[in-house]
Amino acid sequence: IIVAKYYDPKAPANNNLINTIRAIRYCTQVGATIINYSGGGLEPSEKEKEAIRDARDKNGRPILFIAAAGNERSNSDVKKYYPADYDLPNIISVTAIDADKKVLDSSNYGEFSVDIAAPGKQIYSTLPKGGYGFMTGTSQATAVVTGAAALVRTKN
Repeated sequence: IIVAKYYDPKAPANNNLINTIRAIRYCTQVGATIINYSGGGLEPSEKEKEAIRDARDKNGRPILFIAAAGNERSNSDVKKYYPADYDLPNIISVTAIDADKKVLDSSNYGEFSVDIAAPGKQIYSTLPKGGYGFMTGTSQATAVVTGAAALVRTKN
């Protein structure tokens, strides 16, 4: 497990994007096989897309990039959310479902843009400052898919 902390809530958005790209490149450089990315936004970045594309082509063994579909309550087929909606074969876009297997009202969805759904409602998780509690959203679903992908990759 490689922890690449990049987000600073006090930093301007552009600084966080630069740090995101640095984190993706760092993980690629040190040998990650799967990258879990639970952030994103409505504006595409060619440099971010390039970093993910480079991860796809790393050493003949593509790095799988599992990305949250976003929590804007919108159809990603119409209104894109990045990086989940970059058209790259190593990205898996993840939306969140509840216990009844229904997409959460808060989650982005899309017949063509979202690849998979996973549990994302009231998931027990770590919280800031060493706490634990329940969280909801596509970030939680993305973590579930990342764990499953890691188990499949380990087995195969």
